[in-house]
Amino acid sequence: MTSTPDPDPLEAVEAEIGRVKEPARLLRVSTMARSLLDEARGLPLDEHARDQLRHIHTRVVEEIGNAVAPELRDELNRLLPQQSETTLSQAEIRIAQSQLVGWLEGVFQGIRIGISLQRAGHQDQPPAGPGADGAYL
Repeated sequence: MTSTPDPDPLEAVEAEIGRVKEPARLLRVSTMARSLLDEARGLPLDEHARDQLRHIHTRVVEEIGNAVAPELRDELNRLLPQQSETTLSQAEIRIAQSQLVGWLEGVFQGIRIGISLQRAGHQDQPPAGPGADGAYL
């Protein structure tokens, strides 16, 4: 029985971070989605406002899909409720927005953890160069 070697943790972290193709774009869209959710929480939403929020939500999901790797885009599409042509209730809109914001926060948390692990891994490596003290042998 042969066993496969464990993958290098730093390679796994770099692969995870690489799943976000456009971090700045993702951060902008995430900030907008969070602001939209905060605003929508305190307002009564008539039918026109709910239709507008559904349209914005759809566009935000499309923008996020363009900023991440296909695996994350597929994950997002599986987790979010299916879009319908009917007007959503206030509760349905708020739930969909909360799901989206929660998913985005999870992606950012993964990036933060990945960066921390990368830094920790680089600290464990010996310095490059002629010698540890910088002197030639």
